[in-house]
Amino acid sequence: MATFTATVTSGDVAATLTNYPAYIDLSEMPASFWSTVVNGGGDIRVYSDAGLTTEMAREVVSCDTSDDTGELHTLVASLTTSTVLYITVDGTSSEPAAGSTYGSEAVWADYSAVWHLSMASGNSPDSTGNSNTGTSNGNPVYGDTTFFADGVDLDGNDYFSSADSNELDLTGAFTVSTWAKHDGTGDSEYLVSKGEGFVSLTQSLALFYKVNSGSLRTILRTGGGVQNLITGSTNVGTSAYMAHFTKNGSNELNLYLNGASDATTVSGATQSPSDTTSLAVGAFNTGASGVDGQMCETRVLKGTGLSANWIETEYNNQSDVAGFWTIAEAAGGATFIAKTAII
Repeated sequence: MATFTATVTSGDVAATLTNYPAYIDLSEMPASFWSTVVNGGGDIRVYSDAGLTTEMAREVVSCDTSDDTGELHTLVASLTTSTVLYITVDGTSSEPAAGSTYGSEAVWADYSAVWHLSMASGNSPDSTGNSNTGTSNGNPVYGDTTFFADGVDLDGNDYFSSADSNELDLTGAFTVSTWAKHDGTGDSEYLVSKGEGFVSLTQSLALFYKVNSGSLRTILRTGGGVQNLITGSTNVGTSAYMAHFTKNGSNELNLYLNGASDATTVSGATQSPSDTTSLAVGAFNTGASGVDGQMCETRVLKGTGLSANWIETEYNNQSDVAGFWTIAEAAGGATFIAKTAII
């Protein structure tokens, strides 16, 4: 078995965070990891202690031993400025069941839907276990390398839709987040949307790029034409960015860009979209006003408007993965079991 440590960079953690799904880019792992791990990463295990007694849930989105790349998410019970994770591989163990204690779904137990958008083709699986699959519409180009992990390239007519479910009825507090990049300055492009309409109809939510200002905007609307609108202050241009839209328990709306607040908080937003229409990623849910550009890692968290400290840390973790962790072979040495071909 081979053991490795991932030590957090203290300045990248804004505050102690509970049940934080941390991202690790497996391409940062040393050669001895890749000489041991099985293709697909089923033998990867993560622990919070050097004695390897406290195992942590993890999701291996990908682990490709042909080019030494992969995507790992692990649930950290308490992320602090001094967190050290212990990652092991043994070259033989198989992937734990997704719904098991340390399986992939446990990483996202608090989330309504998580679409990594890093698949090689077809629909986007929902990593949470809530079965909110993102159905592919149009012809997305898969394997885009714009972001910290693979994403999809959309041409304005491509998007992913998920049928309405209890998890996607965003009543009360919630957070919607995504990574995106626009190819140009065309029409307004809807990143994440749910609802019956954004002009005169009733239930609706939208996080979108507004071309005439170059900034992000959000709409939250329910019956009677009542609307809460936030317009960001930053022109995102054609650079990659991470966006968060939150509604907290005090009915305040916030828009964050690249880990920092980008809009004036609007209070009194008691509305919540709970209609029966689908939620769409990359367009309005009819396919209109689609993104001409790239998208990655889109999440919906029901019941919590994530804090500013969480959002800042999450951006640090995903925008500079190599800088967020220092990865090394565990102190004290390890026995490395080289992979052998079985014919």
